Amino acid sequence: MSKAQNEYVLEMKGVVKEFPGVRALDGVNLKVRPGKVHVICGENGAGKSTLMKIINGTYVADEGEMIYKGEHVGARSVKDSLDMGIAMIYQELNPVLEMTLAENIWLGREPRNGPFVDFGKMYKDTQDLLDRLEMPYKASQKMYELSIAGHQLIEIAKAISCNASVIIMDEPSSAIGNEEIEVLFKQIFSLREQGVAILYITHKMDEIFRIADEITIIRDGKWIESGPASDYNPQKLVARMVGREITNVFPKDTTVPIGDVILEVKDLTQVKEDGGRFRNISFQLHKGEILGFAGLVGAGRSEVMRAIFGLDPVSSGQIFLDGQEIHNKSTGDAIKNGIAMVNEDRRTYGLVLGRDIHENVALVNMKKYTKGLIDDRKISDDVEKMREMLQIKIANEHVEAGTLSGGNQQKVVLAKWLVGDVKVMILDEPTRGIDVGAKSEIHKLMTEFAREGMGIIMISSELPEVLGMSDRIVVMQEGIIQGVLDRSEATQENIMELATKGVGDK
Repeated sequence: MSKAQNEYVLEMKGVVKEFPGVRALDGVNLKVRPGKVHVICGENGAGKSTLMKIINGTYVADEGEMIYKGEHVGARSVKDSLDMGIAMIYQELNPVLEMTLAENIWLGREPRNGPFVDFGKMYKDTQDLLDRLEMPYKASQKMYELSIAGHQLIEIAKAISCNASVIIMDEPSSAIGNEEIEVLFKQIFSLREQGVAILYITHKMDEIFRIADEITIIRDGKWIESGPASDYNPQKLVARMVGREITNVFPKDTTVPIGDVILEVKDLTQVKEDGGRFRNISFQLHKGEILGFAGLVGAGRSEVMRAIFGLDPVSSGQIFLDGQEIHNKSTGDAIKNGIAMVNEDRRTYGLVLGRDIHENVALVNMKKYTKGLIDDRKISDDVEKMREMLQIKIANEHVEAGTLSGGNQQKVVLAKWLVGDVKVMILDEPTRGIDVGAKSEIHKLMTEFAREGMGIIMISSELPEVLGMSDRIVVMQEGIIQGVLDRSEATQENIMELATKGVGDK
């Protein structure tokens, strides 16, 4: 084996992958060195995840070569790849909720004592692993006891347990908070020191320039360039990813007039048998205002919004819309009152992935479209109007929602609400998992909605987004509001100070 071959643990040469009607990858190249964090950059739909799934054996390339540790590798299963030392943490997690953490981590490769599973060894090894990774869990816990962030951390532990030479991480920080991200990065730096190659996909610029050693850029399924991270800055990287300059990711227009109070929440409290989710929540939202909600994972922001939208009951408190008290006992009540909510998990709660755009837009608006019979022509007219207004990239309205990129899926979720009469739009992590170009487009739409007099509530775990788009920022910690900051006084430092201080220290 030559020195050149030893330089890379993994090489992909001229990789092509086609799906019906789509050339997802078109001659992509990749060279990965051991002990390096190699970030794959590109817009949604660029082909990043497809390339990763070819590397880990989920897909088979139509053309091209894969060389791993100097050897040419052909078609194989995911288990074959894992046995070879290639592990992947998927963007869409699929934990077995009724099984324990240990059972999830070792699923399909359980330690055995003869023909039987050695549960004692499995639980001991799992607890040792969790303790070493400083994860505050017990091996015997069930997966359903953990948050989405917890599920993500267990996937990371699972990959590390494989003693892999290459670990693929597809948007591993998209559903976890700052504290968990620090745990993740600590493990990445440790793995790098051990000579493990990390292939990392993220849309967060701060992450890229914090952890990347090398960068490969893919655009529209084509390899654009690769190089050391030190050769790039955020502006150059974004321009190469999208093929154009994006001068303002946060196009907040501070000249939009702030009108009267449209939504007022007074002393909203939710108490359950296993503990209160939030208490004494009071705030006002004005017409034309973007009201940001900041806080760590578990602060209670999403729970408050779910209650306002009628998804969850409340123990006490009042909600007023245009000065009139309303009672959203269901999502139907909220929709009738002109309140819409874009959930943080658009694939589970926002869309029916196996249905087309026409049906997804119609689902929450059937009263509008039904007068004896369903008016399909009216639905089609509204879909076309939304496609043009939101710049949704679809061939036609009968494309399945599940085939769209993350940014276009988010626009379809917005479309289904906007064809109705919306006064208040709740956006929970509106740009999670979408690329910088699509983020900018979503932010522009938010600005336009505000200009038209809509009141917007935005939850975001990305502080630059909260600071860039909000007129005021509500900071929550452990189910209470710790403070409200005007745009002019808000900084990352004082938001984090409020988000992390003790509940009794107000």
